[in-house]
Amino acid sequence: MKMVQNFVKPTPVTLAIGDGANDVGMIQEAHVGVGISGLEGQQAVNASDFSIAQFRFLEDLLFIHGRWNFYRLSKVVLFSFYKNALLAGLLIAYTPYAFYSGTPLFDQWVLSAFNFVCTWPILFLGMFDRDLEKDYAKNNPNLYAAGLNNEPLCLRVTFRWVALFFLHVIVIFFAADPILGSLGGGITSAFKGLMHNADYPGDGEGGNIKLYGTVIFMILNWTLALKVLLESGSIIHGVWPAFTCRKNVREGFWNRVAYTWHGVIFLSIGFNFFFVYIYQLIGRSGPSSNSITLTMAEFVMLTHHMLNTRSITWLVIFIVTILAIVVDVVLKVYSNMFYPTQTQIHREIQLKPA
Repeated sequence: MKMVQNFVKPTPVTLAIGDGANDVGMIQEAHVGVGISGLEGQQAVNASDFSIAQFRFLEDLLFIHGRWNFYRLSKVVLFSFYKNALLAGLLIAYTPYAFYSGTPLFDQWVLSAFNFVCTWPILFLGMFDRDLEKDYAKNNPNLYAAGLNNEPLCLRVTFRWVALFFLHVIVIFFAADPILGSLGGGITSAFKGLMHNADYPGDGEGGNIKLYGTVIFMILNWTLALKVLLESGSIIHGVWPAFTCRKNVREGFWNRVAYTWHGVIFLSIGFNFFFVYIYQLIGRSGPSSNSITLTMAEFVMLTHHMLNTRSITWLVIFIVTILAIVVDVVLKVYSNMFYPTQTQIHREIQLKPA
């Protein structure tokens, strides 16, 4: 095994499979070790990366589950880099507007929630996504070559994500800034105040850096959540209701949950709204000598002012998010039409009626 790894060019990815104690050294030396649980004990299984009950299950392990796993991890890696680069890109784009003073675009506590509210959809993507159906992948073993050729992480795919990163930074920031910066200071209120002929002059008008940055943060959150839907090869719709009292239902509760939609709607976008509404209430006691309380006091009732009294907030969130997604869709259509990957070709063949 070591000779193959050291003297074969290009260096291969090796797999060893065994069912006994005499196979432990080989299993541990290989890049991927598979143990078969059988009559010879559990030594091979304990030393392996994966365990199967019979040798014939190796086909499904490699050509179906192994391939799915490689594509999922590739998407998660690229998406994670893209997500964090997009956040940093927005901060960099704002820097000239702050005259390079180091003033942050986002509130520090809103920013601290970034990885939580934006990671759940990506997590479910990495757990459940399937680019091709099980039977199709099993009947076309040549698809396994895409993993050997590193198709999901090749330079062409990586450069697509890099190009999308630059475009989304430009679209999100430079589409939102003219509305929030130039027009946002004189927008009338939305759900109460001047628009309802109530005597609340100025309510819903004007804004500050906290409001400006939080709106852009929400656009970022919506864009990343919807981007997951575009990247998903299989959206988990689940079964409604997931909880059932009926007898003889084969699927349990956890098999009936709509993971994709729960991740996007509730755990990402929904929790982001929940967080900013709760955050605005924390510092109502007023600033104190505690620096943490002082920073929270600056956000008091800002969410109410931003979402409940300013129609421009909802307008810019919807328009800029849709614009960013449209840019992504156009790039995907172009790349899939003129520069398709092997997997994309097979996905279209799979959907073609027999």
